[in-house]
Amino acid sequence: MRVLIFDEIEYDNKIKHCCELMSQFLLDPRIRINYFKKFRGYYLDTTSGAYQTIFHCPFCCSKLPQNLMEEYYKILEKEYNIDDPHDEEQENIIPEEFKSDEWWKKRNL
Repeated sequence: MRVLIFDEIEYDNKIKHCCELMSQFLLDPRIRINYFKKFRGYYLDTTSGAYQTIFHCPFCCSKLPQNLMEEYYKILEKEYNIDDPHDEEQENIIPEEFKSDEWWKKRNL
């Protein structure tokens, strides 16, 4: 089991989401729904500070793109021998492309 640690929430109004409501609510800090482009994942922010992955849009019911969090960790471990990207020492050797959505776009995932 992986512990999900999000560095920061990025609100990016240039990303096209499944529907206009999703796009609007992602930009509204009062709504507890988030998109993390590094993992291409949609999450509900719970009141306890935990995150719950969502697989379908709560507004239009569209299936959301596959969350790539597990793939992210697998590639870091396989290609760069980084098994704990949250470890201070290993964090310093993570390639720049893995700090954004560049890593999965580059691999056409």
